[in-house]
Amino acid sequence: MGCVQAFTTFMKFWSENDWLGEDTSTSSSSSSSTSARTTAAAVGVGSLSNPSAVHERKAKKKSALVIPDMGRTESQTIAHCAQARCYLDDIRGGSNNTDHADGSSSGASPPPKTLLDCYRGNYTSSSSFSSSVDNDCHHDSPILLDPSMTLNYLARLSPSFVRESRAEAYMALRYIHGLDVDGKEGGGGWAFRKLFLETNRFWTRYDAYVRVQLSAVPRIIGLANTSLIGTSGVNKRKHHGQGNATSQKRVWGNDVDDIGYEESVCRSVVEVLARALGDRITSIRAFTSGNGNIRASVSPLDETDEHVATNIIADSDQCHVIPIRGSTSHTLGYSARTGDRSPMSPALQLSDDMIESCLVVGLRIDPNNSRRIVDRGPPAEDVLGSNAFVTLWGEQHAQLRRFQDGAIVRAVVWNNTPSSTESAQFSGMDRSMGGIVERIVQHIVKLHFTYGKLVKAKRDVTFQLRNMISLIDGVSSPQSSPFSDSLALHKNIMTAFDSLADFLRQNSRTATEHALGKKASTLGLPLAIDTVEPLSPCLRYSELFPPVPHPLLGGVSADVLGSDKRKVSGVNVGSPILIQIRFEGSSKWPTSLNAMGAAKCAMLLQLADGIEKMKQERGNVAEYDLNSFDGPIDVTPTYLDVGYRGYSWRIIVRADEELRMLRTLRNPTAEASALRLSLINRHVRGAMHHSLIHAVHTRHPSASSVVRLAHRWLASHMMSDMISHEAIELIVAKIYTESTGKSTALVNTPPSTAVAGFIRFLNLISSHDWVREPLIVDPQNHITANDRALIRAQFSNVRGPEWSRGPAMYIISPTDYDTVEDMEGSKVVGEEVSAMQTIPSANATEKNWAPSATSNSFPEKVVLTRAAALAKCSHDHLIACIMRGNTGNSWIAAFQESSQSLSSFSALLRVRSCFITDSGCSSTNADSSILCARSKPDQLLVPFERSLRNRFAGPNELRKKLYKNLVLERDTIHEWNPVLSLVGTLRSKYNQYAVFFYNEFAPEVIAMVWRPDAFKPRPFSVGASNLTRPVAEFWKDDSFIITNTEELMAEVGYLARDVVSNLKVGWSLLAHFYADNDVDSSFLLIQVFDDKKPHDAIEITKRTRTADDEE
Repeated sequence: MGCVQAFTTFMKFWSENDWLGEDTSTSSSSSSSTSARTTAAAVGVGSLSNPSAVHERKAKKKSALVIPDMGRTESQTIAHCAQARCYLDDIRGGSNNTDHADGSSSGASPPPKTLLDCYRGNYTSSSSFSSSVDNDCHHDSPILLDPSMTLNYLARLSPSFVRESRAEAYMALRYIHGLDVDGKEGGGGWAFRKLFLETNRFWTRYDAYVRVQLSAVPRIIGLANTSLIGTSGVNKRKHHGQGNATSQKRVWGNDVDDIGYEESVCRSVVEVLARALGDRITSIRAFTSGNGNIRASVSPLDETDEHVATNIIADSDQCHVIPIRGSTSHTLGYSARTGDRSPMSPALQLSDDMIESCLVVGLRIDPNNSRRIVDRGPPAEDVLGSNAFVTLWGEQHAQLRRFQDGAIVRAVVWNNTPSSTESAQFSGMDRSMGGIVERIVQHIVKLHFTYGKLVKAKRDVTFQLRNMISLIDGVSSPQSSPFSDSLALHKNIMTAFDSLADFLRQNSRTATEHALGKKASTLGLPLAIDTVEPLSPCLRYSELFPPVPHPLLGGVSADVLGSDKRKVSGVNVGSPILIQIRFEGSSKWPTSLNAMGAAKCAMLLQLADGIEKMKQERGNVAEYDLNSFDGPIDVTPTYLDVGYRGYSWRIIVRADEELRMLRTLRNPTAEASALRLSLINRHVRGAMHHSLIHAVHTRHPSASSVVRLAHRWLASHMMSDMISHEAIELIVAKIYTESTGKSTALVNTPPSTAVAGFIRFLNLISSHDWVREPLIVDPQNHITANDRALIRAQFSNVRGPEWSRGPAMYIISPTDYDTVEDMEGSKVVGEEVSAMQTIPSANATEKNWAPSATSNSFPEKVVLTRAAALAKCSHDHLIACIMRGNTGNSWIAAFQESSQSLSSFSALLRVRSCFITDSGCSSTNADSSILCARSKPDQLLVPFERSLRNRFAGPNELRKKLYKNLVLERDTIHEWNPVLSLVGTLRSKYNQYAVFFYNEFAPEVIAMVWRPDAFKPRPFSVGASNLTRPVAEFWKDDSFIITNTEELMAEVGYLARDVVSNLKVGWSLLAHFYADNDVDSSFLLIQVFDDKKPHDAIEITKRTRTADDEE
């Protein structure tokens, strides 16, 4: 047997055996996957009343194996085992003394019939299902005995390790057989990378991490002496988690004498939390020395202490030596560290206080069950189960309640949302960070493990990096602010969209006018609007700052929103909400492209005129809320801007006849082909992409939060508009839909929290091989195996033999093939359908796949390289914050550019402060503080709410005053993005010379990076002589030319004179480019202009560069 066959056999052996007796299916093909989904936490409270039945069922199903002797089978080894024969003799002797004549037992449960059954019973625990029944065995363990049946090699493996390792082994088999997580075929190199190169260890494996301060856990001497040590020097018999003096049964500590204090705490925390969380989690595991990060250090000691550093990869995995009585170890339960094989404590030392230690527990959350508010106890007649329920939750929480079905049972309700600056409860906490799970963990740890007086300040039991949600959500409070809940803001926009769509459809239907006998619609449109389709990220929960209803666009008044009653913004900060309308089929559309564009513009003009006429007539206000239309209606040749219900809407027309006309051209020109591709991407693929992403965000509640965090991260690193929003959404969709099958329940599971999803987003950006691998995003499995092979073949053809051509970011979605306009958008999303249904008129080999969210120049290779490098740094920093347990706002460094990094840019254009509405999103000084409001001390303000208020208020110079009982001119600018307009102009004019970076939310600086090709000397040409100068200081015959930076920067300064206050050039980089190309750099541009000088007197100062200029 070769090494590959042996490896495959071992993976099959480990994955298909039911080591814990938890599999619900006996088939070998699905047993490992079922066990992966079944954990001790996934059993309901109904099992509380009969733990013995649970124990019996698990022991009966559990695998127990014996390593056979040489030349014997397993059954022969058991038959010849002396230990097994002695056990049978003891059983027979005991049965003769205890059994009655009729064969019935004397009352005690009969002993196991065989030695293997005895091992099954003693290595199977029911304590995970009941908190009131004592168990001799603390936790489940697999059974693999030596031939003498006296040593269990796997006795000290934790159940969490067994479950996850079985799932990994199951996936390893699929990789070996060339299948990916979705059952599709993959290549050999891909399988090798998945098996041996990609790691997913403890710090990146779970959705949330909890740290329990061990110094706050009172020490228990043992079962014989139940006193608690460490509570102010006095032994206290009362329960350490309760505030009263009532005695309550302890749910842990019975095994301190056997395995030691620290190991008992480690196992008990995992066990009790698993019981309390139930099906809210799918996996729970404590950090040990064997499942951490082998590439990073967990503490500063690892850099200096070689012994500690090597222990990081010592894969003990909760295997701890049972101490010998009278050991001289400094900690109970662990042998003294005198040899290389001495195990390490499961406790992890804190970074800021090396004396204190803590226990880290990782949780994988079930997003569907984690938001359950009520936990019902067993029926009232079940006394044992009710007592266990009260013991687990405490008397104050487990109270009797009456339910709608008439049952009166004990239940726990998690509807309280206490908030403090340290553990603020955000509005989207339950949806994106498992808020109820966090509250349960806090309650259980405080009730059963920690003593209040021992808990140090700022050491609350909270999820790591939880305050990162403050960037995308406000704080939940009884007096909630309209700026605090991003989900409510998105839903309000969707409600307004549904109302606007109904208005457009109903008022565009033709009706017969009895006076003239003609058919006409209320809006005066010749064709009825058949469909109104959403295209904006606001309508799929992925807008970072969803717009707030504007008082001058038909929204509520400013005082209702809690803002200044006397002033209101005269602009809409941001882009309007984009939607498109489709008219009913008709043969009256023109047959030329120019006439088609004029007809679409005429439709928009008539729509605007119809709305204005309906507002003036007010004939049917009761049926149609015309008061919701307010503000100006602006019409351009391509779109219409209108204010409705406080939002600015941008309406475009989708004419399918135009696409058919372009498709039927026999010899289309380059302009016609480009127009057709643009229309398909905007109208067809745009609508399908919206439906696809909306379905992902609806199925995975935290996915939209990850998109918003990723959008904020890109903007913070000044890469706004350099990677499209659609590409970000597809990357996040890849993370959440890469594994949707039940067979991979513990491997490649979608993240359930926004923090875990954002960390995976950074990891995907930094680790994916963008040069040699396409990123195929297929949430609903519409892309077949043949399509995948075709995509990879076409990708290789585009990249070329040197892998240097084509788009830098190659992302393929189900809509990215050439005949997509023949499909209906509803067939791309929703339920899974067959390939014949989704592709009605073409074989897979006839389709041409090409990315639509990216292009050859968008994003550029330099941008993707920068994004990958920044993602790697941000990923490592966030993981380090989790490992060290930082309680402050150190995570904000992942969303900032250091002041030193700004020096790496070639030039910086400082934007005037009047164009910056929200300085809290700054790239160098981002706001991450959680503070109490001045007017309401009991209400917390977070960065998201402050940013939203600033954007709603708008720029100071454009605010309008409001007077009571006085109607003013209510003209409002629908889209106010002056910096975006400037950056777009600079990129269109000077893209060949430099790359422009900026932060769209706080555009304090526009940064430039010179392209290396811009400084390469080239022969003189009259057609390309603009913005050039000779390489030498003076012209010579046949002189080479180079980019004239002085003239170029002068033009940039002139274009930006109304937006930018000053401009600075990075001397070191510019001189480096000149030196590499042997260019005279003694005369360079010092400063283009300054805010102190008038705009019409721009000076270009040229003098010899000195050492002061370098600084």
